[in-house]
Amino acid sequence: NSDRNLTVSENYAKEISSSKSKGVELDDVIRKYGMEGIVNGMDPTEWNPSVDKFIDVPYDKNTVVEGKAAAKQALQAEVGLPLDAEAPIFGYIGRLEEQKGVDIFMKAVPKLLKAVPNAQVVILGTGKKALEKELESLDEAEPMCAGVIKFSAPLAHFITAGADFLMVPSRFEPCGLNQLYAMRYGTVPIVHAVGGLRDTVQPYDPYNKTGTGWCFDSAESHLLRETRGYALG
Repeated sequence: NSDRNLTVSENYAKEISSSKSKGVELDDVIRKYGMEGIVNGMDPTEWNPSVDKFIDVPYDKNTVVEGKAAAKQALQAEVGLPLDAEAPIFGYIGRLEEQKGVDIFMKAVPKLLKAVPNAQVVILGTGKKALEKELESLDEAEPMCAGVIKFSAPLAHFITAGADFLMVPSRFEPCGLNQLYAMRYGTVPIVHAVGGLRDTVQPYDPYNKTGTGWCFDSAESHLLRETRGYALG
């Protein structure tokens, strides 16, 4: 009965009309009546590193190196990680649910920390009790991983500004906002190229030096590790 049907990205509109599994058995209805995608937007006043009320040293594209260095130190101090300016920090912000792929990321963390001795990881979120317990165990087992199980707007801003990479390993994603925030703050998003993540993150081309992040085509953890390896290289 709608005059027009919309979702939050063009690629997601194509995905949910492609099969019963992705369209949750509404794919035939979507194909019949049509579905358009308009990429989600972000609030440029709340998510703006030059005026962010949560970070001590605001920055813009001309002062991003100094600003992110200060933000990294503040993040490390906030979550109890060693103050190390050279440590690559991998952040995750979001619900602790399988849809978000956080279980994939958590399983990959020990191997990441072993492969890159000075790497650090910060995971912020709440969700399924089993995944919260898994994050608690990971936090206890890995000194270079800080797992914070709560909702915290200030810490979300700290991670977005202070991390080097923001992980978005969603199994499916209509659009997503965290990757948009990350790019605004000079933080490299590493995403599973599905839904709006494919529409909003341009894969980095090492030959032409173009792109805005790293994309992987499978939610499997070994490909996630490989992508992170490329990013560190």
